[in-house]
Amino acid sequence: MNKTTSPLPSVPSEKMIAKMLTEWVDPITEEPPGTRYSLYPTPSRGADAQGSYLIYLPPGYERDITKHFPVIYWLHGGFGNARQGAWEVQYYDAAIRAQVMPEVIFVLVQALPIGWYVDSKDGKLPVEQVIIKDLIPHIDVTYRTIAQKDGRGIEGHSMGGYGALHLGLKFPYIFGAVSAVAPSILRNLTDEPLYRTSYTFENDQDYYEQVGPWNLAQLNAENLRGAKTNLRILSGADDLHLQLTLRDYDKWLKRLDIEHAFFEIEGAGHDYQDILEKYGEENFYFWERSFENIR
Repeated sequence: MNKTTSPLPSVPSEKMIAKMLTEWVDPITEEPPGTRYSLYPTPSRGADAQGSYLIYLPPGYERDITKHFPVIYWLHGGFGNARQGAWEVQYYDAAIRAQVMPEVIFVLVQALPIGWYVDSKDGKLPVEQVIIKDLIPHIDVTYRTIAQKDGRGIEGHSMGGYGALHLGLKFPYIFGAVSAVAPSILRNLTDEPLYRTSYTFENDQDYYEQVGPWNLAQLNAENLRGAKTNLRILSGADDLHLQLTLRDYDKWLKRLDIEHAFFEIEGAGHDYQDILEKYGEENFYFWERSFENIR
């Protein structure tokens, strides 16, 4: 199985960037093992617009057609796509079959490779709106989900980790569990390469801060405490690019009295598979605890 990493390509051409900004639908329809490729309407982008996603349904979904299941939305990293979650599906499926992980539905979100899971400053790339207003309602109508906060989690890696925190902290009554794995939440916009950020944040530090996880935690601290969000942040101890930032964010959440877990995983860097494998079975217990109120 290929490792789930966030590729760091050389500076892409303008033609490549232009293509990335249109990839709401993955042009590759191949279905990684255990997943199905599907389309859904995205009226937040206009009439007749569509997006795509991959979905994993647990073994019990077909066995008991009356049962409803919690959902975890999985967010890919920068320059990635929904297929980046292929390893994650096999990893969690094995745990489900071994009965160390609750049966859940996984939705691998196809978001823009450089979209950051927020609405762009100019409004042309409404990634947040598409996920919150279009994708989640579609999933709840189409599949037997537990369509409430206690039955909904979100996890992401790198840029997807930023997205998990952005969406989870902004919408604490939508997501009951938030898992950010090596989230790219650097304090200064200039710490990220310009070609990764300019189409979303338009080089505007104020907007970057406004929609970022640091500010959202402060703005929604009371709601997050009231909603009892199960929040965790996992960091590779060898991820020198993010190590100090994530330690500071841990302190920031403590200062705001927002309950959370923060773990630095020894021997792991900025690699999703490495982090989860070295974290071990505690990873599955997090989801067990997250969904225990609906079981």
